[in-house]
Amino acid sequence: MNRRVMMALFLSMSIVGAGSTGAQTFGTSDAVEPLGSGTVNWTTGEVYATGIGAPPARPVNAAQARAMAERAAQVVALRNLLETVKGVRVDSETVVENFMTKSDVIRTKVDGIVKGARIVKKQVMSDGSVEVLVAMPMKGAFLNTMLPETFGGTSMSPVPVRTAPLLQKPADTRPSPPLPAPEKKAEPMKPMPPQPAQPEKKAEPGKPEPPQPPVAPPQSQPSVAFQGGVATGLVIDGRGLGLRPALLPKVLDPRGQEIYVGQVVTRTNAVEAGVAGYAKDVNAAANNFRVTDNPAVIKGVQAAGAARTDVVLGQADAQMLRDLSRRGDFLQNCRVIIVY
Repeated sequence: MNRRVMMALFLSMSIVGAGSTGAQTFGTSDAVEPLGSGTVNWTTGEVYATGIGAPPARPVNAAQARAMAERAAQVVALRNLLETVKGVRVDSETVVENFMTKSDVIRTKVDGIVKGARIVKKQVMSDGSVEVLVAMPMKGAFLNTMLPETFGGTSMSPVPVRTAPLLQKPADTRPSPPLPAPEKKAEPMKPMPPQPAQPEKKAEPGKPEPPQPPVAPPQSQPSVAFQGGVATGLVIDGRGLGLRPALLPKVLDPRGQEIYVGQVVTRTNAVEAGVAGYAKDVNAAANNFRVTDNPAVIKGVQAAGAARTDVVLGQADAQMLRDLSRRGDFLQNCRVIIVY
């Protein structure tokens, strides 16, 4: 069969898109989020999508029919994977699609990374159609593309350079006589006129309220569960806060000051390990290899940011985390898991 006929058969194939849960299975404690036409496993840090391709309507031999069905299924799977990746949250303000829309360079890089996704599984159906499952890691090249240029402290302000003062004639160092202070006469207190009551300000219709900094409830005692010694990792219990996972979650104190992410982690460590892992169970997170054998478990008190991806700690816990981080390098090495 010549090439032209083969291409005609391929274009005439019936290509069917598949759902995102038909072929892959996840661990019971994995933090899995269905997103668009695929699935994001925030615990393993991978995006999955499936596609189904049907054999051609015209009769061909079995080997050719299966190869064409596999190719069609892979095309659909990659298309679904790209749509899923576009919806991945980068931080509390943006998703991947926002960056792709603003920058042709980022869009080209993401397209290339998605096309290089690995095939996890192929399954032949009874009717001859083929289902293909593809996966793409969010660490590595993809995360490096999404990181801001200033991530990791690369935009630190320069150190001021001291210059030698110009040579001048020595100034007279004798103190000047003090000037006499003018006499002030005490004036009788005047009663203040009554101030009119200020009307209560109401939000204008259609005008959004300005964002308010996170306000955490007061906390007198830390809620850290820790065996003592040097902490090897951090587990943040964010259950019940309405948290949503993202590539670059921040950990904040009650005043909204950043304790963890771009000001602490180097770009290299973030790209290699990912900023944070996610889990659904605190015990599973505390025993995860990411935080090794002696993690500190801290309870979050509030979700912050427009997309609720950042975690706010109580004042005592925030101070405890700062103290623990000074005695260890677990934050710099991204040994952080968030339970949501």
